[in-house]
Amino acid sequence: MRRWHGAFTAERPWRWVVIGLYAATSVAVVVQRGILGPQHSVFKIFRQSFWHLAAGRNLYAPYPAEQGALPADLFKYSPTAALLFAPLAAPPYGIALFAWSLLGAFLLYRAFTLILESRPALIASLLIYPDLLSSMQACSSNAHVAALIILAYAALERRRQLAGAIAIVGGAALKIFPLAALTFALFHPRRWRFALVVLGVLTAAFLLPLLVTPPRLLIQQYRWWYAVEQSDALDLAFGLSAMSLFRHLVGGDWPNWPVQVVGTLALLLPLTVNRERWSDPEFRIGFLASLLGYAVLFNHQAERPSFVIASAGVAIWCVSPPRGTASRLGRGLVGALALVGLKTVPLLLVWLVMQAELYGWRFRRTRWGTEAMVGPLRGATSGGTS
Repeated sequence: MRRWHGAFTAERPWRWVVIGLYAATSVAVVVQRGILGPQHSVFKIFRQSFWHLAAGRNLYAPYPAEQGALPADLFKYSPTAALLFAPLAAPPYGIALFAWSLLGAFLLYRAFTLILESRPALIASLLIYPDLLSSMQACSSNAHVAALIILAYAALERRRQLAGAIAIVGGAALKIFPLAALTFALFHPRRWRFALVVLGVLTAAFLLPLLVTPPRLLIQQYRWWYAVEQSDALDLAFGLSAMSLFRHLVGGDWPNWPVQVVGTLALLLPLTVNRERWSDPEFRIGFLASLLGYAVLFNHQAERPSFVIASAGVAIWCVSPPRGTASRLGRGLVGALALVGLKTVPLLLVWLVMQAELYGWRFRRTRWGTEAMVGPLRGATSGGTS
């Protein structure tokens, strides 16, 4: 792994190109969403959530005059997230939006540098730019969530359990599915200790809003949040998930949970059948890429800005091919083509290839020079980036 304070390399000028690109995009978002255009309702909701929490108001009620009049203009994150939005609530809108956009972009870039060598990290940072731009234009938290999942992985790779727990719980305060990153602990020793650390951090995060709200009202806020989550889970029309794709292809009003169960089993199957590969860095980083794709494919509320999470996984998969693959370029081309138009169908196809590789199947060159999927390669462990 490459450390942030690493020695000067030939890639250093390109690092500043990426940093400059992300900073310029953050400025452009402020111009688009606060100066030339109207203020975005999503960011207004984030800012107002803290004041509603501090004032003892229902975080999850509609506030048309403050947040927007559309049915979707509701706060849907945890009470803890509302408290964490406090630094964004007081500054002027433009300054707060610039800080929010820059934080998400730079956190994601930083996360790449912690799990990839310098050049692959730069390539991954450029590959995700189209979806990062979409997420930033929507003022969403998706880049932050993607970064927190990757940072949790990086922390556990370094045996820093507290940092990993904070990253996972911080992501879950925004969106529930980052809790899936708890599976990263399976790859490392002292798992029960990590479980206790997570429990402690989760408890602290759960109680953190007590700094500005009384206990009885905080409990009620969690009840209101649960009601909103339950309502969203029953929405079968919204989203770009695998569940929506399944209903479109098969027809009918199928609930989300059967497809989500199948997807979860598919995600976890390689972990159960390849326990001997848990110590393989190549296998672990492949699982990280897969989990990032899974987090979008099987999220019933997945929308266009969410795909930056999946594109981060595809980008990591593109730039970290296993040694021994017949065509390292082939994996990169497949992933890059998916990223050009990263929507549900191409993402699902790439994710299935990821799962096949994790299970033990590999692309090998045939006698005619073409690529073919062969395997499974049981117990195969090849070097990779750790």
